Amino acid sequence: MGSRLPKMLAVALSTAFMLPLPVLSEPVLSLMEAERLARIDDPATLRYQELAEARREAAISARQLPDPMLIMEVMDVAREGLSIDDDTMTQLRVGVRQTFPRGDSRRLASEREGALAMADAARGSNAEITAVRAVRRAYLSLYEQRAIREVLEKSQPLFEDLRDITEREFASGFADQQDLLRAELELSRLHDRLLSVQAQEAAARAQLARWVGQDAISRPLAPDLPDMTEPADALLSHPLLAAEQALVDAGNHGVELARQGYRPQWSVELTYGTPTERGMDMPDRMSAMVMVDLPLFTRQRQDRDLSASVHRREAAQYAWDAQALELQRQVGETQARWHQLSERERQYAERLLPQARENAEAAEHGYRNRTTDFNSLVRARLTELETHIEAVRIGSQRRLEQVDLLYLLGENA
Repeated sequence: MGSRLPKMLAVALSTAFMLPLPVLSEPVLSLMEAERLARIDDPATLRYQELAEARREAAISARQLPDPMLIMEVMDVAREGLSIDDDTMTQLRVGVRQTFPRGDSRRLASEREGALAMADAARGSNAEITAVRAVRRAYLSLYEQRAIREVLEKSQPLFEDLRDITEREFASGFADQQDLLRAELELSRLHDRLLSVQAQEAAARAQLARWVGQDAISRPLAPDLPDMTEPADALLSHPLLAAEQALVDAGNHGVELARQGYRPQWSVELTYGTPTERGMDMPDRMSAMVMVDLPLFTRQRQDRDLSASVHRREAAQYAWDAQALELQRQVGETQARWHQLSERERQYAERLLPQARENAEAAEHGYRNRTTDFNSLVRARLTELETHIEAVRIGSQRRLEQVDLLYLLGENA
């Protein structure tokens, strides 16, 4: 018994190694995975992120005091001889000067840079959802071409059967040569359409590869499309509106910053001086000085700066209004098309597709029983094919409108 167990184990192991190994299927490229890949290292999004970070750094810098100034001075040098060693009036002075900008200009300048940073960050969010919309549209376009190709491939045996039926009827004398040529023609046209769709599918695949990369585009698509979020009824906060609002806020800070021009700017200076001639036993000296700007004549400078800043703020507000109106217009148009296509898609699923299939089956049955002519049979088959293709296109177009609507409502950020 003990000697038979190793032999049985060896046979079992050899048999196991002889069995074919399971083939690991390549993971599918889902729409969610394509969106994730599109968000990675998108140049447009990264650009605005860098700009926003630069504005944040500038906001910190704008809040700081100006750098102090070092003062080094040789004072009261005699004109004759230009010597500083034997003159009782000559002094060497060293000091520092600090300037204090007008009013709250440092805080306001920092807040304005912060608002501009928010505008760039909002533009980055818009670039991100724009990339998501683009990859969704590319994915749906590829999915549409693949679905149309599958419809054509499934229709090919039907048209081949149509040709075979016509050949038998021609051989039996119940069909003429024109019917046979028409059957061959429709089959050739189907092959040509299949080649055309394959070319469009390759183009759509190349477009999707721009967002997901060459490695991901080689993976098969998911068999079914996932359901996307149902669009809301009201216009939400879109990143483009957020960017325009940030520019309005920056304009408000700019107006307040211009008003600081009516306030004085202060500078304080402290110096220490020592005489160059030591024999006179003269003491060292210290000085303090305060300098103040006098904004007395404001008509051609401060008033103009304030007026310009007010105009810039109003222009930013008008830009927000125009952007909101444009988004509302696009939402209204896209929503109307989306609802219409949803209704058409339902009609095709519930009525047109079943009717086209029943019509084709009835025409073929009538042709076999010689109660329907050949042209009616061909028209029925072509109608069924075109109805299937149109149903695919309507479903794809409905999803494309939904993608645009989600972008306009800012719901896929």
